[in-house]
Amino acid sequence: MAISTYTELKASIANWLNRSDLSDEIADDFIKLTEADFNAKLRIRQMEQIDTITIDSETETVPTGFISVRSFYLLLSSVKYPLEYITPHNLFEIRGGSRSGRPRSYTIEADNETEQFRFGPSPDTTYTGYLSYYKNIEALGSSNATNYILDKHPGIYLYGSLYHAANFLGGMDPQQVQSFLQMYIAAMERCENNDRQDSYGGAPVAQRTDVQTDLSFYRNR
Repeated sequence: MAISTYTELKASIANWLNRSDLSDEIADDFIKLTEADFNAKLRIRQMEQIDTITIDSETETVPTGFISVRSFYLLLSSVKYPLEYITPHNLFEIRGGSRSGRPRSYTIEADNETEQFRFGPSPDTTYTGYLSYYKNIEALGSSNATNYILDKHPGIYLYGSLYHAANFLGGMDPQQVQSFLQMYIAAMERCENNDRQDSYGGAPVAQRTDVQTDLSFYRNR
């Protein structure tokens, strides 16, 4: 059975488990657990995102779906000023009360379950930050029938959901549960390997000449 949509995925999960009584809500849970898995483990090009962030206060909310930073810098007069990640404790130590200026460092902290960037020094004017980061793959649902993972690597969704279902439902042959897990791991490894091959397929890398990097950031560390 071909699996190219959210509905087909749920039908395939029920077929593999031979469970006609499997409700949509329960199948949704297995799919969501699988999505949480691969968002935590996979780092592929389709998860890469570049945004500009207006930095005009000490804190700014992270983008929706944010996982982790790849690079973060300010661009002033065609010169890149990298922002260095430091721990919340260290940022607190170097902030020096009400000191303000061009931000040089940032950390990530939670504010009432909302993640946010905190900058040091606090910006003395409005800056534009260029943020390259990993973002969650868009979740499947009634309003989103497919995504990159389901389209190109449906085995990740299928075997991941079957593995989580087997642990939830119980009564299944332990060897079958282990088989689901191994197929799940293999599907994610294929996805990562394919991404690496596509990323380094021999195409030339163009280097920009109109932007310079402020190397003092590295020399003074």
